[in-house]
Amino acid sequence: MRLARPLAVAALVAAALVVPQPAQAAVFQHPGVLVSRAQLDFVRANLGSEPWKSAWSALERHPFAALSYTPTPRSVVNCGPTSNPDNGCTDEREDAMAAYTHALRWYLSKDARYAKKAIQIMDAWSAVITNHTGDNAPLQTGWAGANFSRAAELIKHTYTGWTQAGRFAGKLRSVYLPTLIAGRPNNNGNWELIMTDAAIGIAVHLDDRASFDKAVATWQGRLPAYIYLTTDGSIPKAPPKSTYNTKAKIIDYWHGQTKFVDGLTQETCRDFFHTGWGLSAISHVAETAGIQGVDLYAKAKHRLRYAMDLHAGLEMGGTVPSWLCGGKVTRGLGVPPEVGYNALHHRLGYDDTPDATKWIEQRRPAGVSHFLGWETLTHAQNPYVAGVGGSATPDFDGDGVGDLFSAADGSLTIWNGAGGNKFGPATTVGGGWGAFSRPISGDFNGDGLSDLAAVKKDTNTLTIWNGAGGNEFTRSVETGPGWEPYAASLMSMGDVNGDGVTDIGAVHAGTGTFTIWNGKGGNKFGSATTVGGGWGAYTAPISGDFDGDGLTDLAAVKKDTNTLTIWNGKGANRFDGAIATGPGWESYAATLMSLGDVNGDGRDDIGAVHAGTGALTVWNGKGGNKFNPAVVVGPGWASAFGAPVG
Repeated sequence: MRLARPLAVAALVAAALVVPQPAQAAVFQHPGVLVSRAQLDFVRANLGSEPWKSAWSALERHPFAALSYTPTPRSVVNCGPTSNPDNGCTDEREDAMAAYTHALRWYLSKDARYAKKAIQIMDAWSAVITNHTGDNAPLQTGWAGANFSRAAELIKHTYTGWTQAGRFAGKLRSVYLPTLIAGRPNNNGNWELIMTDAAIGIAVHLDDRASFDKAVATWQGRLPAYIYLTTDGSIPKAPPKSTYNTKAKIIDYWHGQTKFVDGLTQETCRDFFHTGWGLSAISHVAETAGIQGVDLYAKAKHRLRYAMDLHAGLEMGGTVPSWLCGGKVTRGLGVPPEVGYNALHHRLGYDDTPDATKWIEQRRPAGVSHFLGWETLTHAQNPYVAGVGGSATPDFDGDGVGDLFSAADGSLTIWNGAGGNKFGPATTVGGGWGAFSRPISGDFNGDGLSDLAAVKKDTNTLTIWNGAGGNEFTRSVETGPGWEPYAASLMSMGDVNGDGVTDIGAVHAGTGTFTIWNGKGGNKFGSATTVGGGWGAYTAPISGDFDGDGLTDLAAVKKDTNTLTIWNGKGANRFDGAIATGPGWESYAATLMSLGDVNGDGRDDIGAVHAGTGALTVWNGKGGNKFNPAVVVGPGWASAFGAPVG
């Protein structure tokens, strides 16, 4: 895989560092729905350069940006199938887009007239709206709710004087959110994805952590049910709570398609227009979550890049194979997914999507459609956002499935994950690893690929090998000495402070204190931060997202009770108090490992090698700090994992 040269990113302010404490309400970043203040400041500084100059000009000329714009609110918006009848449907969508357009124009120009116009539009609707009815009501609620939440978020947190902000927030909570958060598991996937886009935006605006977590969970379940990867198995995943839950029903749900390839979507054989909506909505949710410090791109990046490139190539006239949709597709992708493309190409550095790059650049500047607005302006080449690049999942071949690795015999060996709790044959990468401590995996230079790190035994120097894709690595880079007390428990933590960069941690061998070094990218780390003591009572901790909220958690086995214990992450280097999940882990404690997602359901899994039998065992995550029953992968792993692994 070739990687683009990433854009330079200005240094981010480090979050406050505190010791573990009981759960409390997480703080949302504002403005933080689809666009952040840092992103908009970047745009504002570049309005005289392309591609932002043309995009800004297009916005200024659009009727939605005119000060003469007049909203058309109504109490009940009634939308039949395909918005026919259209009783206020177009009016509400356009008014929501106009409110967002004026909010953007206000921030980028600092002309208060546009803030006042956005307020006028939102106040007009909050004064009367009570319900959405008709077959298309859930999707209509998503279209309008997405843009209304973006507009409200920008105005409330960047302009003073909105006296009816509370009334508007109340309508978002009572009229929009209940419909959105309920989901639509049996509709075409773009429905639930667009509704989730609106739901997470409203949740952030309302500082509603429970609804935010619900939106993230819905997105995690819908993602693999919308974009297929071969690691999912012979057929795509079923949407959670859907009645399309057998092979025959899933094929019918995917519009009769029977052959599945990387990047195919549930709506590919329906039409590309709705497929484009689905891809954009996936990206929007990940972007908003990223601003809030929750990395969803780590789960979506491979599905998105395959899907974008596949559909862009066909959109531009590529040959449709006979096995795809009966040899005929309905083109018309619509507004390009600039948000997701920017995250993948410019922030994570992937440049293996040539068709997507060509198509998106040809279509600039992106305009407006339903819930899509001005994304070339807000996101093209924009380097700012938290929540990308911070994954601790070992994925050395870049297929999105967690891999196993070990250097116990002095040689680095990798078993690439194949999905379904299966692993490929052993691949020996190289020798000489007996001179180092147990290696760990993470993205330490911020290029989107899994790297390795270990402590050199004779110098106690932290050493990094940057991943090059395809199970290959660059030459070692020494970062600095002084790591002897931490070598035995060194761990990759993902992103625990919300800046989008992989962090590392360890327990001091002498004091039993847990310490975090927040990543800075470029194989660099901040100074040590002591989180808390008492960790000598536990085995070496591992990390993963065990409760499914998108934040890094810790897990370890308590030595005196052999109980698996979890500390849920709260962001900003904070963790909840210990949660004992159950006893019986004595035989697995020494080799407990975080696997990432090895069965393709979007949940983090854990594994270990039984001390007596040498059998590799996997426990698939269910979220909520729960795991499915043990799955024995096979015997013969004792020699590879006779000591703790990364």
